[in-house]
Amino acid sequence: MATTLFISYSRADMQETDWLARLRMYLAPFSRSGEIDIWDDSRIATGTLWKKEIARALDSAVAAVLLVGPGFLASKFVMEHELPALLESSGRRGLALFPLIVGFCGYDASELHPYQAYNSAEHPLESLARPEQNRILNAFAIAINGSLRAGCSRRSEPQSGAQDLFESMQEMQRYLTDTHTAFVAQCRRRDALVAGLEQRLEFTNALEYEKFFFRYYSQLNEAERFEFDQIRAMTEGPLQAGNRRILEILETHSAILEVAPEMTALRQHLVFWLNKYDKVFSLNRAMCLLYTGVEDGVPFPKDLDNVVATWLRGHERMTS
Repeated sequence: MATTLFISYSRADMQETDWLARLRMYLAPFSRSGEIDIWDDSRIATGTLWKKEIARALDSAVAAVLLVGPGFLASKFVMEHELPALLESSGRRGLALFPLIVGFCGYDASELHPYQAYNSAEHPLESLARPEQNRILNAFAIAINGSLRAGCSRRSEPQSGAQDLFESMQEMQRYLTDTHTAFVAQCRRRDALVAGLEQRLEFTNALEYEKFFFRYYSQLNEAERFEFDQIRAMTEGPLQAGNRRILEILETHSAILEVAPEMTALRQHLVFWLNKYDKVFSLNRAMCLLYTGVEDGVPFPKDLDNVVATWLRGHERMTS
């Protein structure tokens, strides 16, 4: 059964650029496969009670995209009807919210301020060149699909507390394994690219990897740029999607934070990592790596994989 994704927007923000149509284009592969049922008010048939249709769609949705611009925040219907319903559903039944800022607006002064937007309010889509807009829309669609496939649809299903916690820990373990595999592969390509650049430019690198690639990005030749893009794709793809889903699990199932001190440390690490991804990495093509750790005071917790595996082994019988 397809997962319903509700899209909230204001027509006033679509006058110069139809962000809704462009987002739907990037979501189309997932919709076509039957994984996501995309709902917006263009699906309301003539002659129907449109308020009831919107309310029905809101009730069935497990996630919502908010295309936020000045028109969105100025819309009386959005701010008095749609948004309160979305925020209430988010708190009551775990509706996942995905704000995307399309135009300069007072996002940080609005009711949405507590919710992390996918992109920066200082650099909304309208302020970016079209290729960068396309890149963000594509990454946004991939992140939404990854999050929904990971289990948004099962949040409303009744489960016992112990079983729900166990399954959440299992899911988190899978994503930790996936991100670890991607990180190891990325490091291997990173080291090879650095070595190749050192040889071609005849120097020995003494910079941290992030700073190294940022400094020498403009000097990459065609083959090196290809490798750079492969490394960046791992950050944009499995690392970003996996980290976002792990944080979502931690936020949704607060009991996990009590399992071990490492869980709180993991949450803090991911909050910083994703903030840097959204505010810095996604806006800067000269970055292919994203590291957040000791220097930021939020290192990835040591021996976390063993902590999770040990906990799962100890609780397997309790849920069987």
